[in-house]
Amino acid sequence: MSHKFLEYEGYFGIGDTAKVYVELGYNYRTTDSLQVNKIERVNVANTYFLRSKLLQSKTADLSLFINYRTVDNINFKDEESLNSRISYRQQLFKNAISLQTVFETSSGTLPQQEFNYVEVDTGLGFYTWNDYNNNGIQELDEFEIAQFQDQANYVRVLLPTIDFLKTNQNKFSQSLTLNPTRWTQKKGFKKLLSHFTNQSFLLIDSKKEKVGTSFNFNPFSINDKVLALNMNIKNSLFYNRGKQKYSTTYTYLKSSIKTAFSFGDQENNSTSHQLLFSHKMGKFWLMDIKGTISEIKSESQSYSSRNFLLDNYNINPKLSYIYNNNSRFEFAYNFKNKENQLSGFETLQLHNLGANFRYAQNQKFSINTSLNYIINNFEGNLNSPVSYQMLEGLQPGTNYTWNLTLQKKISSYLDINFNYLGRKSEITKTVHTGTIQLRASF
Repeated sequence: MSHKFLEYEGYFGIGDTAKVYVELGYNYRTTDSLQVNKIERVNVANTYFLRSKLLQSKTADLSLFINYRTVDNINFKDEESLNSRISYRQQLFKNAISLQTVFETSSGTLPQQEFNYVEVDTGLGFYTWNDYNNNGIQELDEFEIAQFQDQANYVRVLLPTIDFLKTNQNKFSQSLTLNPTRWTQKKGFKKLLSHFTNQSFLLIDSKKEKVGTSFNFNPFSINDKVLALNMNIKNSLFYNRGKQKYSTTYTYLKSSIKTAFSFGDQENNSTSHQLLFSHKMGKFWLMDIKGTISEIKSESQSYSSRNFLLDNYNINPKLSYIYNNNSRFEFAYNFKNKENQLSGFETLQLHNLGANFRYAQNQKFSINTSLNYIINNFEGNLNSPVSYQMLEGLQPGTNYTWNLTLQKKISSYLDINFNYLGRKSEITKTVHTGTIQLRASF
């Protein structure tokens, strides 16, 4: 026997655990392990915890959990950790306002991670290798997320590490919905407001290095000392949501992702403004217009080729002929303008003319086919990560892409799916990719 522990726990509480309650508890644990051929004490842990449901009704919920633990180690530094979670949900004015807030803290470790790429069978991976410097050597900054299945022949494998940093993690999420549609039958200003809906969402998930015994509870404290970060902000303002008469949506998006590796940090930031307009004309025609302005920024401490700042804007009008609920034909044009404001100053103007046909029959059979004619007017260094992202895996000049997807329900538990993709450019041969999947549901 090389390990043993003794554990004692006690708690008391008031209330009904199915409704509103508060529970307080304490846990004491001693751990013995093999030390120089003897079973000896290695640590003593004290844990204090609180579990509660402070509010519960049809329109509101509030719960709180706290776990504080100290560990007195014999051979290592003493440890101290705090894990907590508070969750609050509220609905007001007959669901005209809905909000939900969740805040979590946790103590843990962050590995100083290293990784490598391993080649697999074509189509079974997620990454592709582009030999940007033409030296025949696979380098970490030469792998990209594959844009097409026939290029996806590498997977990323995390390597074992013994280097860990102690961290404090804060995770805060907030959603807010304003939905005054119940005023549809009103008049005047309330009638006008009934056409609008607004949805907001915020997520901040950050990890900072823990120094001493201090804890950082501020989720909005985001600076250069953050080891890892995932932040997303989204706000959507709808007019005539769910309708096909002058339906308009404005969406603001902002995201920041920071990842810590042993060879340096990698940061990706993006901001976009998107406007979508949809309107049905007559009985069969539906018009959609989508416009986007965005900025994408990438920063790498180790690989300068990964540093770029893209200013993008695109407009995408689409006209659909809807014969019935089961079939439609679409004709679309997409214009994109991309400019890199750093280093190589690459530019791209993309023109895409496309047609798409969809047909479905009582959930038993469906077909989806499309054809795209793409012109890429690209200037700059073609052998770089930013050019691969700007061109979206295609080539400068004229490109063609097409696809066909068939889905057939053979029986109540058996489906067959067929997918075919093709593409062609001026300087490459035609590439055909096809898959067949037979799926059984028991």
